Amino acid sequence: MIDVKHLKTIATLKETGSLVNTARELFLTQSALSHQIKDLENKLDCQLFERKTQPVRFTPQGMLLLELANEVLPRVEATKCRLKESLNQPISQLRLSVECHACFHWLLPTIKEFNNFWPDIKVDYERGFSYDAIPDLLSDELDLVLTSDIREPDKLEYAHLFDFKLKLIVAPDHELAKKAYVTALDLKNETIISYPIPRERQDIFKHFIQNARFDGTLKTVDQGLLIFQLVSAGMGVAALPDWLVTPYESQGLIKSIPLGALGLTRPMYLAMKKNMKDNPVYRHFLNTCKLNNGR
Repeated sequence: MIDVKHLKTIATLKETGSLVNTARELFLTQSALSHQIKDLENKLDCQLFERKTQPVRFTPQGMLLLELANEVLPRVEATKCRLKESLNQPISQLRLSVECHACFHWLLPTIKEFNNFWPDIKVDYERGFSYDAIPDLLSDELDLVLTSDIREPDKLEYAHLFDFKLKLIVAPDHELAKKAYVTALDLKNETIISYPIPRERQDIFKHFIQNARFDGTLKTVDQGLLIFQLVSAGMGVAALPDWLVTPYESQGLIKSIPLGALGLTRPMYLAMKKNMKDNPVYRHFLNTCKLNNGR
């Protein structure tokens, strides 16, 4: 009754947020997509999502089907990969580095999930964080790099994983906590707490403060937990991805504020050599990262 194509449609609808984008992603006409969904709803005798919502809002029944899709589709992909593996040179390890400290929050569970399907392939992330790992990828010292910045696009493949919001976090009683959003001028005299990354590579300076005057202080610390503790104590502000901010804000420890009226959205890519983009092992790691989606 429920085919893999139905699960893929539901998962794509969740990822793209609209029927138009889903049809484009699946190479279907909108009419064919609508017919497929209506046929599935008739078979299941339930409505899967609310019409005319943007992004698409799933019904409880639709969420159940989405959970099934998230469970089944990676297994289908893994089986396809294993079937094709005999046609490719065996891979014993993936050497990985990240240019995003906060990524470890979701990356480690992703690696564990990947290894459930590929127990004989070691994901070597001993190099951990590097603010500039692309040269090592180009020199074959790495296989994969998680990054938000595209460099050397003629030599490397950048697979888009997801987009995320960068949020400013402040103490609940900070003077900026009541603002609907902050401007670069609001940060002019603030102490900005960050991971130990050169200022010119930090998103808040590259894509938000930019050429605006900054007379404040940049304080670097190694651990994300310490950043939250310092911000909560009123010792500075910080800019962090939304997936890392949400748990602490829900506890009332900090307040998050959009950077600018529209917020600051940044992409996350998985970089690799161009000749590896169709390798089944690489593709499965890529798909596993997409399914985790920074959660």
